[in-house]
Amino acid sequence: MSDLTGENFTHLTEAEKKQDEKVAKSTRNLVLINDKIKFQSEEDLENYIEENFNQIFPDLVLIKRQHTINTQRCDLLCSTKLVKQPVIIELKNEEDRGLISQLTRYRKALLIEKPFTEQIDYSLPVKLIAIAPTFHEDNYTDKEASKFENDFCLWEFSIDIEENQEIAQFNLSGKIYDIPYPIFGLPGKILNSESYSKSLPTFAWEFYSRLDQKYKKDFLALRNLLIGQPKIKEMVTTSYKKVLYGTGAGKNHKKLAEITNTSGKDVCLFLWLPTFVHTKSDQPVARFGLVLKSSSNPLSNDSIVEWLVSTKETLNSKNTPDINSEVAAYNRDGTLKWSRANLYLANVTFRYTQDLAKLEEWKRVVQTSNKKSKKGLKQIVNSYQNNPTFWLLMYVLKGVTPETINDEDRAWWESYKTQTPTYLGWYIDLAIKTWNYRIK
Repeated sequence: MSDLTGENFTHLTEAEKKQDEKVAKSTRNLVLINDKIKFQSEEDLENYIEENFNQIFPDLVLIKRQHTINTQRCDLLCSTKLVKQPVIIELKNEEDRGLISQLTRYRKALLIEKPFTEQIDYSLPVKLIAIAPTFHEDNYTDKEASKFENDFCLWEFSIDIEENQEIAQFNLSGKIYDIPYPIFGLPGKILNSESYSKSLPTFAWEFYSRLDQKYKKDFLALRNLLIGQPKIKEMVTTSYKKVLYGTGAGKNHKKLAEITNTSGKDVCLFLWLPTFVHTKSDQPVARFGLVLKSSSNPLSNDSIVEWLVSTKETLNSKNTPDINSEVAAYNRDGTLKWSRANLYLANVTFRYTQDLAKLEEWKRVVQTSNKKSKKGLKQIVNSYQNNPTFWLLMYVLKGVTPETINDEDRAWWESYKTQTPTYLGWYIDLAIKTWNYRIK
């Protein structure tokens, strides 16, 4: 597997896989992300449910975990103790709008194959249970539209912690069970770097071990935040000089962040952030390198960002602006090349106006133009009026959609766009919010 730069990413040997499984089993964690405690991964959620299955589901028998039938793999295949009714349980660590169709496919595959006939009575309807921290509106709509509506159960869970306590509790259907896992990210709790580093998978540890000591603690804190996002994979190059967080390394995969540690150069953080694009994409993002104030830690939330540079390469003297550069530069296609950090929002949405009178004037110009120039003028008007970058930013920053925007929101934007925050933590948070929007 290689990324756009042609670098290859590592693959585990069987021995390394077993070692990672051993480490993961002995060092499960909970993480605090966006004020919510969650399992570090969906696998950790599955492990917890499996280990506490008899306590959580006293009326069920767990027949097999991760059972595969014709490429369809269900998390937990079960049956009721009393009458052996088939039960499929699907576990989610975050919202998944395709959950109902997924369970429906599992149901069909199970009834075709009919495995474990001694433990399952297939004359009874298949009960389909989804367990997640939250459900999308589409889940309930799809359930109502399904002819198996009465067979579905959508159960929400939460992970809570009482004040001054360190043990989290798993809350499902009004019943509470302890989770004896450490919680990373709690306010006032210092991250034990040595302890946490022991829980790293093989390749992440190899990257971590090559970092200068002054970066290690901030890397662990940032990694903890990134891997807690939905559908994130952690990929490390064979040279152990780069770690990438996304759905994959290929051109068509979505990415969230990249950290490089190249010999002779500083550690660099790259984030996929909103940018201007010429297409109609509702997910206009690009890879930005962050040029920090001299002597700043490139992985610390408190570091000050001076420039944002859109590049597919590493940051170097050819693509990095100097102190005398203009506040922004653009490529020939109009995409942002670089920007002063405090003007990022204004520069990345430069083709957007809320001046309705000006838009109307431009429209009149389009109507009276000759055929040759009309097409180009119309594209300009559309880019100023229907800028997907602006709408993406308004959604992730304010939760505002084109249908709900009001004068107060517009006034907020006009002020905020010229004073973009410059601390690194703000950009990391923006990248994460953008990621969560993109993968829905």
